Amino acid sequence: MQFFMGAFSRVAASLLVPVVVSSVLAVLSIPACPAFAALIATGSGTGNTTAPNPDPGFGRLGVVNGLSAVYFRNGWVLTANHVGTATFWLAATGYAPVPGSTVRFSNPDSSLADLIAFKLATRPALADIALADTPASVSTLVTVIGRGLDRGAATSWMGIGGWTWGGSSTMRWGTNRISVVGDAALDTRAFRITFDDIQNPSAGEHEADLVVGDSGGGAFTGAGTSAKLVGILFARSTYGGQPANTSLYGNHGMIADLYAYRDDILAVVDRPDCNDGLDEDGDGLVDYPSDPGCVNAGDFSERGAGYECDNGVDDDGDSSIDFPSDPGCLHPTNRVEAPEPGIGLSIGFGVLVLAAATTRRPTADPARR
Repeated sequence: MQFFMGAFSRVAASLLVPVVVSSVLAVLSIPACPAFAALIATGSGTGNTTAPNPDPGFGRLGVVNGLSAVYFRNGWVLTANHVGTATFWLAATGYAPVPGSTVRFSNPDSSLADLIAFKLATRPALADIALADTPASVSTLVTVIGRGLDRGAATSWMGIGGWTWGGSSTMRWGTNRISVVGDAALDTRAFRITFDDIQNPSAGEHEADLVVGDSGGGAFTGAGTSAKLVGILFARSTYGGQPANTSLYGNHGMIADLYAYRDDILAVVDRPDCNDGLDEDGDGLVDYPSDPGCVNAGDFSERGAGYECDNGVDDDGDSSIDFPSDPGCLHPTNRVEAPEPGIGLSIGFGVLVLAAATTRRPTADPARR
């Protein structure tokens, strides 16, 4: 079987137990291609495009660079490193990243994982979600969510059934059970799911494979208030020689194990805005005490509610918000998003007086007539 990185910039074979093909060990190079998402075996394959009730996390899946990312909490987004950092689109709303906020997580041997976090300058109105707090275990049911290629026609190869991939992408959720824990692929600590041919799935189970279109998607356990984010989708494993653009039973989905990176993730996302070295509000002033919007170093917002030029609101309705974007803001501490009253008039009057003074002819000295 072969591991495919989300961007398909490299392929590495693994000594996995094969179904038909012998294990191989090789490193290949193939053309760039998008990453991975959830294809479901149930029904026509077109379902699960809206959140189940209760929702495990569908509402916090967004699009980054055409792939996927998950809104976690405190303004932070988690995704695969090869997805990259860019505007996070949630439905039709785009959230810009804070410049310089991207953090790539590493392993105990200092190698870099295919896992990053970056912070948003403004935050979606979403509740926090818990992060995995226990190790992944075999047979645990997870919900995987991603924006990937739709299911195509049924197919088979060497007696193994499955599906081709269609040409369109849709945000979709599916389910699967963890088949291997303590795994590693592409320098990333991971757990694995296996795409099985389940003849009589239980209610709510929709057997899923990870396919092209949604690296950076999420894996969740539970639902509603008990939901936990446990993994980030980043790669897949296929049979050697498997036809391209197919999901066959026995394929594996590789999911970054967030419990393995838990301490490092929380150390990043739980830092207060006013003590994290970032300029969240874009005013050129960083953290307490330099940023006037920071009450103290533990403040979780660099916005100053008492300053119209630093409160994150378009107070004067000109479609420009705060310093330095709003031309009426000369400093973040300005209390109105407009020039100070009288300044424009005073400057104009001064110019007129100066012009008059420079063009007026002096009066002759009566004594010299």
